[in-house]
Amino acid sequence: MAEWSKAPDSSSGLRKRAWVQIPLLTFLFVIFLFLESVDHRVLK
Repeated sequence: MAEWSKAPDSSSGLRKRAWVQIPLLTFLFVIFLFLESVDHRVLK
């Protein structure tokens, strides 16, 4: 019973992590694409 009661806490923790990580990764990806486009403009 003790392990079963811990399960909802771990799943909610994973959801909170996803809510933080997904926008962060998206933000970093956008910055990466922006820097790539700037680098190509500088090289040309």
